[in-house]
Amino acid sequence: MDEEVFHAIRVGSAESLLEVLGRLMDLAGDNEQVARRLIEEVRTYQIKDLELLRAYCEQKDRQAIARLCHKMAGAACVLKYQPLISSCQRLREISIAGTWPVLLERAQWVEQALLNLKDICLVAIQDDGPINLRELPRER
Repeated sequence: MDEEVFHAIRVGSAESLLEVLGRLMDLAGDNEQVARRLIEEVRTYQIKDLELLRAYCEQKDRQAIARLCHKMAGAACVLKYQPLISSCQRLREISIAGTWPVLLERAQWVEQALLNLKDICLVAIQDDGPINLRELPRER
Protein backbone atom coordinates (compact mmCIF):
# COMPACT_ATOMS: atom_id res chain seq x y z
CA MET A 1 0.00 0.00 0.00
CA ASP A 2 2.69 2.53 0.95
CA GLU A 3 4.56 2.01 -2.32
CA GLU A 4 1.34 2.56 -4.27
CA VAL A 5 0.70 5.80 -2.39
CA PHE A 6 4.24 6.98 -3.05
CA HIS A 7 3.93 6.15 -6.75
CA ALA A 8 0.66 8.11 -7.01
CA ILE A 9 2.25 11.11 -5.32
CA ARG A 10 5.47 10.88 -7.34
CA VAL A 11 3.65 10.67 -10.64
CA GLY A 12 1.15 13.30 -9.54
CA SER A 13 -2.35 13.03 -10.84
CA ALA A 14 -2.60 15.70 -13.49
CA GLU A 15 -6.38 15.49 -13.19
CA SER A 16 -6.38 16.16 -9.44
CA LEU A 17 -3.93 19.04 -9.89
CA LEU A 18 -6.16 20.59 -12.55
CA GLU A 19 -9.15 20.11 -10.24
CA VAL A 20 -7.26 22.06 -7.55
CA LEU A 21 -6.79 24.90 -10.03
CA GLY A 22 -10.50 24.67 -10.88
CA ARG A 23 -11.35 25.04 -7.19
CA LEU A 24 -9.19 28.15 -7.01
CA MET A 25 -11.02 29.51 -10.06
CA ASP A 26 -14.31 28.81 -8.25
CA LEU A 27 -13.04 30.62 -5.14
CA ALA A 28 -12.11 33.56 -7.37
CA GLY A 29 -15.67 33.78 -8.66
CA ASP A 30 -14.56 33.03 -12.24
CA ASN A 31 -12.35 36.12 -12.22
CA GLU A 32 -9.11 35.11 -13.95
CA GLN A 33 -7.05 37.90 -12.40
CA VAL A 34 -8.17 36.99 -8.89
CA ALA A 35 -7.62 33.30 -9.67
CA ARG A 36 -4.07 33.99 -10.82
CA ARG A 37 -3.36 35.89 -7.59
CA LEU A 38 -4.78 33.00 -5.54
CA ILE A 39 -2.73 30.49 -7.52
CA GLU A 40 0.40 32.60 -6.98
CA GLU A 41 -0.32 32.72 -3.24
CA VAL A 42 -0.77 28.95 -3.11
CA ARG A 43 2.52 28.55 -4.97
CA THR A 44 4.28 30.91 -2.55
CA TYR A 45 2.98 28.97 0.45
CA GLN A 46 4.08 25.66 -1.09
CA ILE A 47 7.61 27.01 -1.44
CA LYS A 48 7.64 28.27 2.16
CA ASP A 49 6.21 25.01 3.50
CA LEU A 50 8.76 23.00 1.55
CA GLU A 51 11.60 25.11 2.99
CA LEU A 52 10.21 24.69 6.51
CA LEU A 53 9.79 20.94 6.11
CA ARG A 54 13.38 20.57 4.94
CA ALA A 55 14.66 22.73 7.80
CA TYR A 56 12.66 20.84 10.43
CA CYS A 57 13.90 17.51 9.05
CA GLU A 58 17.48 18.76 9.14
CA GLN A 59 16.95 19.91 12.75
CA LYS A 60 15.21 16.59 13.56
CA ASP A 61 12.38 18.58 15.14
CA ARG A 62 9.54 16.06 15.28
CA GLN A 63 7.07 18.44 16.95
CA ALA A 64 7.63 21.15 14.35
CA ILE A 65 7.18 18.58 11.57
CA ALA A 66 3.90 17.40 13.13
CA ARG A 67 2.61 20.99 13.45
CA LEU A 68 3.59 21.85 9.88
CA CYS A 69 1.91 18.69 8.57
CA HIS A 70 -1.28 19.57 10.43
CA LYS A 71 -1.26 23.06 8.89
CA MET A 72 -0.49 21.81 5.38
CA ALA A 73 -3.13 19.08 5.53
CA GLY A 74 -5.72 21.67 6.58
CA ALA A 75 -4.84 23.92 3.66
CA ALA A 76 -4.85 20.94 1.30
CA CYS A 77 -8.36 20.07 2.54
CA VAL A 78 -9.61 23.45 1.33
CA LEU A 79 -8.13 22.65 -2.07
CA LYS A 80 -9.21 18.98 -1.85
CA TYR A 81 -5.73 17.95 -2.97
CA GLN A 82 -5.73 14.37 -1.73
CA PRO A 83 -2.06 13.50 -2.40
CA LEU A 84 -0.95 16.30 -0.06
CA ILE A 85 -3.64 15.54 2.52
CA SER A 86 -2.76 11.85 2.79
CA SER A 87 1.01 12.33 2.68
CA CYS A 88 0.83 15.00 5.41
CA GLN A 89 -1.36 12.80 7.58
CA ARG A 90 1.06 9.89 7.23
CA LEU A 91 4.08 12.05 7.97
CA ARG A 92 2.37 13.56 11.01
CA GLU A 93 1.62 10.10 12.41
CA ILE A 94 5.21 8.96 11.87
CA SER A 95 6.72 12.18 13.19
CA ILE A 96 5.15 11.54 16.58
CA ALA A 97 6.17 7.92 17.11
CA GLY A 98 8.01 6.53 14.08
CA THR A 99 11.61 5.78 13.31
CA TRP A 100 13.71 8.50 11.75
CA PRO A 101 14.38 6.66 8.44
CA VAL A 102 10.64 6.13 7.92
CA LEU A 103 9.98 9.76 8.80
CA LEU A 104 12.47 10.91 6.16
CA GLU A 105 10.86 8.63 3.58
CA ARG A 106 7.41 10.04 4.34
CA ALA A 107 8.83 13.56 4.20
CA GLN A 108 9.83 12.82 0.59
CA TRP A 109 6.21 11.97 -0.19
CA VAL A 110 5.10 15.34 1.19
CA GLU A 111 7.88 17.09 -0.71
CA GLN A 112 6.79 15.50 -3.98
CA ALA A 113 3.14 16.48 -3.46
CA LEU A 114 4.24 20.05 -2.66
CA LEU A 115 6.50 20.18 -5.72
CA ASN A 116 3.73 18.87 -7.99
CA LEU A 117 1.33 21.55 -6.72
CA LYS A 118 3.97 24.28 -6.92
CA ASP A 119 4.84 23.32 -10.50
CA ILE A 120 1.24 23.25 -11.75
CA CYS A 121 0.66 26.64 -10.12
CA LEU A 122 3.69 28.07 -11.91
CA VAL A 123 2.39 26.82 -15.25
CA ALA A 124 -1.13 28.11 -14.51
CA ILE A 125 -0.09 31.69 -13.83
CA GLN A 126 1.83 32.09 -17.09
CA ASP A 127 0.21 34.46 -19.53
CA ASP A 128 -0.65 32.57 -22.70
CA GLY A 129 0.49 29.38 -20.99
CA PRO A 130 -0.80 25.89 -21.75
CA ILE A 131 -3.53 26.04 -19.08
CA ASN A 132 -6.74 27.89 -19.84
CA LEU A 133 -8.26 28.74 -16.45
CA ARG A 134 -11.75 28.90 -17.92
CA GLU A 135 -11.54 25.30 -19.16
CA LEU A 136 -10.52 23.70 -15.85
CA PRO A 137 -12.61 20.92 -14.28
CA ARG A 138 -15.14 22.51 -11.91
CA GLU A 139 -17.28 21.27 -9.03
CA ARG A 140 -20.46 23.11 -9.84
